Order: sequence, then structure tokens, then C-alpha cells
Amino acid sequence: MVSGKQSAGAVALATLSMTPTSANTASSPSTNGMPPPPIDAIGASAASAPHCVGDNSQICFRWGVPDTAIQSGSGNVYFQLRAPTSYAWTALGIGSRMQGADIFIVYQDGAGNVTLSTRPGTGHVMPQHAERSAVELLAGSGVVGDEMVANVRCGDCTSASLTGDSGWIAAWKAGEPINSQDTSARINYHDDHSSFQIDLRQAAISADSNPFTGTDQGNNNNGNGNGGGGNIISGGGGSSSAASNTLPLAHGILMMIVWVILYPAGALLMPIIGKWMFHSLFQTIAFLAMWAGLGMGYVLADRMNTFWKNTHTKLGIVVCALMVLQPILGALHHTSFKRSGGRGALSHIHAWYGRALILIGIVNGGLGLQLAGTGMAFRTAYIVLSAVIAGPYFLSVPWIEFRKAKATKNHSSSSPLVKGQDSSAISDENWSR
Repeated sequence: MVSGKQSAGAVALATLSMTPTSANTASSPSTNGMPPPPIDAIGASAASAPHCVGDNSQICFRWGVPDTAIQSGSGNVYFQLRAPTSYAWTALGIGSRMQGADIFIVYQDGAGNVTLSTRPGTGHVMPQHAERSAVELLAGSGVVGDEMVANVRCGDCTSASLTGDSGWIAAWKAGEPINSQDTSARINYHDDHSSFQIDLRQAAISADSNPFTGTDQGNNNNGNGNGGGGNIISGGGGSSSAASNTLPLAHGILMMIVWVILYPAGALLMPIIGKWMFHSLFQTIAFLAMWAGLGMGYVLADRMNTFWKNTHTKLGIVVCALMVLQPILGALHHTSFKRSGGRGALSHIHAWYGRALILIGIVNGGLGLQLAGTGMAFRTAYIVLSAVIAGPYFLSVPWIEFRKAKATKNHSSSSPLVKGQDSSAISDENWSR
């Protein structure tokens, strides 16, 4: 795909090399040996009025489709993305939802230009770069004042209807610039997104060339515009903020509580208070919450068509399935302890098996944050939270094992019957997890 970049003062109709290594080099603007049309001629075939979204309608899009393409139903589609440089990235996609959409993401390259990255949508996870040779940046693209501008020609946007309405989506993320020429650069999860229907017939232009140079780029702040070209928005649509992100957010928070807080805290109850009933009840709550979180994760992955297609979903299914054995091992251990009055192999298996699963679950939470494309700040916060909350549990393992070994030694050196006790009445305090 594209990795085109272009400074604001480029010659009209000059296009950029499609390889990252030569992305700032303009190619010849001539066509079939003829000089490019003058800017005035380009302006005469005006693109559509802008459709603006985001806070204060600061992010705007325009389209232009040659008459010949509209008549034949296929051909080049031109569109423009404009956003303030206060945004880390902005994106426009063809499709009614992120899943299966053809997405075009624009961000600053750190050298006064912009990077255009084409990525197929896979749901509410960070899309991955896929090269498209028929997509390129055109003249006028770059950082213009305090705006990022990308004038794009797409020669293979077959998913967009040229003879009727088609669904489009947009998304954006405010923040520090990405400053990368890498078309596979990591992007953080969007702040907001929008969907709308457009009629590309209202964006007809006479010439099959860049319609965005020498034209009015104004924004009327209502998404409809009254500049050159027609009102391209043919259907409703709207913007969706945090409400649409409820499911992934709920899944992430619940699973973090389960693996980082509940399971480690429940495991510490045995060596601290020594009451197996409290330990069992606490871990049962965590166990049920885990399955609720897994259910959310499955629905989310199914919607995004990512189930069993990445490490996070695979590891999540496996670790939750393996956790089914833990309460069974705990019950067997408790029965064995009451019968023998001491810790056996089942006790060690139950303890170390649980510790291993907790550690895997915490690691998988980090993989989930990475899959969702969350920023470094969120991932760092997760690591710190895990270290502060779950860390003490793992650091206490040597003390727990020492206490268990001491209790076992004391028990073996003094029979309960000698003390006048029945082995089944041994105090809970000696049954440390």
C-alpha cells in the first residue's frame, strides 16, 4: 500500500513514489506526453462539499469521482482527509462498520509530511498494514499550517458504489503526533468514530485528475458545506463515542480484576487467615467472574472475526479451560488433608498449578491491551498495577512455602492422637494453600 508522503508546496498533480524509501520524491506530472492541466481547469471540476466530523467538526473529508467512472461504474475515486495536527491520526474507511472495511489512516511522518497507511478492518482491534499499489498520495498532501492533509487517489476502491449510496466510516485519535514514515506504525485506540452514507454521484468531476488543488478547502462546520460540488451525504449516520466501546472496555476491566486482583487475593487468604471456606468462596466468585469476562471476550471476538486467530484469544480460552481443574484439585487436596492430616502431592499441585495459571492470565491481559492497540500509557499502567497488586502474592511464595514446610514438619513430629486429637479435626490454619 501506500506509504506516500508529500510536502504542501508540491507541483500540482505530482504524485509520490509508492515505496517508503523514496516517499518524498515527486514523480513526473505529465500524462501521455501532455503537460498537466492548469490549476484553474482543475478547480472547475470541483470536488464535493466537505463532510466534517469530530469535535467542533474539525476533521473534514471530500470526494471526487470522474464522470467516466460514474458512467461505467468503476474507476478512480479521489478523496481528501483534513485534520488538525493536534490529532495523532485520522482515518476514513469504505464500509458500514470497521469489520471488513477498507481503511485509510493518515498521520504525521515527523518531517513535515504525512504517511498514508492502507489497512483492512478486522473489528475493534488495531488494523494491520496491507499494501495496495493502486492507492497513492497526490499533490497538496502534507502538513499545511496546523493541519494534516492527504489527497488520495484510489484506483481499486471497488467496495465503494459509484452509482448509488455506499457506507463510509471515520475514526480519529487526539494526542501527540506519531511522527513515523512506517506504514505499519502502531496507532492507539480511537477516541471516537462516525458512520455515514454518501452518494458519490454528487461528487462528479469532469477530469480524471486531482480535484483538490486550487480549490476552496473551507469548512462550514456543519458537515454539509457549500463549496464546489454537491452535498454528498445521502443518509444519516452519526458519531459514537465511549458507548460503542462498552463491551471491550467491560471485558478488559473485568478480566483485569479477576486475574490481577481476585485470584491472587483469594490465594493469599489461606496462608493469612487459614480458613479454607473463605478461600473457597472467594475463589468461586473469581471463577464465575472469569467466565463472565470470557463470554464478553467471545462475543467481542466473534463480532470482529478474530476468534482463535491471535495469541490473546487462544491463550484466553486455554487458560480459562485449564482453570476448571483448579477447584477440583482444591477439593481433592482438602479431602486428602483431612484424611491424612498432612500435605501431599495434591497440595503442591494445587498451589503451583494455580500460581502458573494466574501468571499466564496476567500476561494474557497485557497481550489483550496490545491487541486492542491501547497506548503505552495504558500498558504501563497495567504493568504497574499488576506489580503493585499481584506482585506481593508472587513475592510471598517463598514465605508461604516455608510456612507450609514448617507446619508439615511440626505435624510429622507430633501425632494428633498423642495430643488427644482426631486427625480430621486438625485446625484450618495448618492447611495453607
